[in-house]
Amino acid sequence: MIARKVFTGAAYAAGAALVLLAQILPASADDASVLQTKIRAALRTAKSFVETVTIKGSPGHPLGGAATLTVVAPNRFRQFVNGGPGDSDDTIIIGDDVYGNEGKGWDVLNWTDRLVTDFEGDVFAVRVSSVGPDRTVDGKTVGSFAMIDPHGATDNDILQCTYEKSSFRPLACTGIMSTIKYASYDNPTLAIEAPKNARRTDK
Repeated sequence: MIARKVFTGAAYAAGAALVLLAQILPASADDASVLQTKIRAALRTAKSFVETVTIKGSPGHPLGGAATLTVVAPNRFRQFVNGGPGDSDDTIIIGDDVYGNEGKGWDVLNWTDRLVTDFEGDVFAVRVSSVGPDRTVDGKTVGSFAMIDPHGATDNDILQCTYEKSSFRPLACTGIMSTIKYASYDNPTLAIEAPKNARRTDK
């Protein structure tokens, strides 16, 4: 009986050590790839969401900038960029029609699917570099991951992000040069309308 207790205790201790080791060791590249796929799918299948990006000032652009990106499924997208006084850019995509306004009225032209996908890439093509431990934010358990900053100078610019564990929807990201916040998932009041009297420039 004593030997059985010793063996059981040793097995329990070994199991606990393995669990602790798994928590300490960094997640594998496979884990990052799996999470990346799930996060991208979560964004693509959301009925709507708003992404707010804030970029801190730099020597070349001391005022920094901000961008608000609104997505309404299946094919409506809006990006408003504010780079400071007199420096704003508003873009609306509805299907393959792209509307642009840099303060002088709306223009519209038709883009290929590839060009539209490339333009929206920063929003949907999340690049997960590693998976982190669960965290508690406002009393709720959320997942965490490191993401390559889509607005960074190089792939070494990393954002630390959180996501909702049940849906894999990203929540917020913070980094040295920028922050990203996600909100208004599946909000039925969000709408993106085609600007009136836009001047077509591709015909």
